[in-house]
Amino acid sequence: MSSFCASLGKIYDSRVKGVARMLLLKYGNLFSDDYYANKQVLRKIAVFQSKKLLNRVAGYITSVKSSEGGGQREEVVEVGEE
Repeated sequence: MSSFCASLGKIYDSRVKGVARMLLLKYGNLFSDDYYANKQVLRKIAVFQSKKLLNRVAGYITSVKSSEGGGQREEVVEVGEE
């Protein structure tokens, strides 16, 4: 395997993107940048014919939410006085 293949990004087919975009438009506020939480949400709001499709849609939604920076997780950083 060449180093060229290692630098390619993830490729999602149009079916995965279509389902994910539709769900993001309708239920966007329920999703975050946490893959496992997104899988749980998907199990509650949709019925998937295969586990593979569920996982791919959850992964794509996670990548979209991560790139938006709109995840529900917040980090609190405290700065102490010196």
